[in-house]
Amino acid sequence: MLWAVIDDFCKQLVARHPASIGRWLLGLTAAEPSSERAIDTNQTWQLLDRELSSDALHADSVILLPADPGRSGPPILHLEFQTRPDALMAERMLEYWIRLHRRFRRPIQQVVLHLKPTASPLARVEHLTIGRTRHHFTSLRLWEQDPVPLLADPALLPLAVLARPPSKTPEQLLSQVRQRLQTIADPNQRRRTTSGCQLLAGLSFSQDVIQRLLAMSILEDSSVYQYIVHKGLEQGLEQGRQQEACTLILRLLERRCGPLQPAQRATISALPLERLEALVDVVLDFQGTNDLLRWLEQS
Repeated sequence: MLWAVIDDFCKQLVARHPASIGRWLLGLTAAEPSSERAIDTNQTWQLLDRELSSDALHADSVILLPADPGRSGPPILHLEFQTRPDALMAERMLEYWIRLHRRFRRPIQQVVLHLKPTASPLARVEHLTIGRTRHHFTSLRLWEQDPVPLLADPALLPLAVLARPPSKTPEQLLSQVRQRLQTIADPNQRRRTTSGCQLLAGLSFSQDVIQRLLAMSILEDSSVYQYIVHKGLEQGLEQGRQQEACTLILRLLERRCGPLQPAQRATISALPLERLEALVDVVLDFQGTNDLLRWLEQS
């Protein structure tokens, strides 16, 4: 269930900072340095609608890059976040490419960014071959990437916690992230970035390490992230935790379905804990309030 929250956070990170994410990925995937310089300008980077068809197939993030003088129009950067190896990822990337091509008719660069360290060969798959059809995409493992460019951009600090450690002591990386967090002047941005760092750090570090090296006032400020990172929905809750579970699911629902009616909020708040946990598992599949209403009727 935690993976769904991480997935939602990563999408929001791209939505807030498409230029920072785009420039960083282009620096890793550009075939020629000259082409990277041509496209990496101060022009506006546009986040496109992720819904690719009436079948409600959603990409994680689709960015329209600034125009390259050598091309007829700006290209597309399609990014997928993965916390777990997925044997069907290559097939999905081909399906995404076809639908993106039909809709935008632009050059498309696809990247799968694997977040959680794994030895699975699925994290290294970069093509799909079926008969005469061959589709290629880029597969990046965050734990192999240089942390320096991520540490340099405050928008990318949550990703920096999962990058390649600068030494044989992985904890040193979290110390560097903490130092950079303390330089963010805006308190709201610092609080939001810190909570993201704590959330993603849970994929590689123990909670004791995160508390020791990344603990700032954010945990007292955000009961939702405290609940997610330190307890987890799957661990079972003591009395009083149900309200925190309601806070989490209502927040996710309003992101997916829009503002809820008071009666709907009351119905969800009255659900037993096990139903709230089940709702977290499916909420990111909802496309609107009709999906929520159908789920509530079934429960």
